[in-house]
Amino acid sequence: MKKWLKITLISISLVTLVFGSLLVFSIIPLIGKNTMLHPDHEAMYVYPHDYGMTYENVTFSTSDGLELKGWFIEPKNSSATNSNITIIVLHGATHSKAWMLDHYGEGFYNLDYRLFFFDSRNRGESPDTLLGLTWGIDEVKDVKAAVNYTQHQPEVNASQIILFAESQGAATILFYTAQYNDVAAIIADSSWAYGDQMIRQAYPVRSGFPWAIFGQITIAKLETHYGYSFADISPAKVAYNITIPTYIIHGDADIEINPEVATTINDALNNTAIKPLWEVVGRGHVEAYLEPNYFTNIQQFITSSI
Repeated sequence: MKKWLKITLISISLVTLVFGSLLVFSIIPLIGKNTMLHPDHEAMYVYPHDYGMTYENVTFSTSDGLELKGWFIEPKNSSATNSNITIIVLHGATHSKAWMLDHYGEGFYNLDYRLFFFDSRNRGESPDTLLGLTWGIDEVKDVKAAVNYTQHQPEVNASQIILFAESQGAATILFYTAQYNDVAAIIADSSWAYGDQMIRQAYPVRSGFPWAIFGQITIAKLETHYGYSFADISPAKVAYNITIPTYIIHGDADIEINPEVATTINDALNNTAIKPLWEVVGRGHVEAYLEPNYFTNIQQFITSSI
């Protein structure tokens, strides 16, 4: 082999090795990290007026100065018994209040509840933050702001406020309630129990890259960014502090979050709390609402709890 050809091949091999190393250890993990921290905002593709709902666009402030956006919806029948109950509705990691309205709005509205749908930080119409999505840690501040706003509305019975959420939102309201216990009851659909287990399953879905090659590097970058580990983002570790009625719902065909964690969370809840568990047969991640008795089951839980 000619010397110049040998040098050329060695040079190409070195460049390929360096570029491949950058790709595996830096570029793709960085893309995955940014994708998970700042998922694209979901557009407001549906509004309460599309369902004939009377509502107000509201802006309310968090303790760290963010201006969040929400829809405050009047009950369908203001003389119905349920109209004295307000349900605050929170979305998951990649969704928004529009998605929640589309999937849950009519079900709750037709039962005559007052409703408050809002976008947490980094989602929907609410602003982005430098820290980005924190899997429920900073989002607790958003729930606190939503509860405070709701409690101070003249038409609201402050003793009959319910929190409802799915997926990351469900984990968030579990964290929130473990700290405050200041609402009448919570309904958590499709939460995870332990953050380190959750992220291993969620990473390929959220980033589009395989865990085996890129996941651990990306998660290490995220944990450095946050200043805490995903093991710290575990509702099951704080659930014992929840003393109010708590309804855990999870589809037993969920492939994004292991459905067995529903039992884990339920067992971890304080034994003084009313804590029914519904494992919904044949439903995947946040698909339980497709059950014909989904909203009536929730209504029964609320009625028996407050």
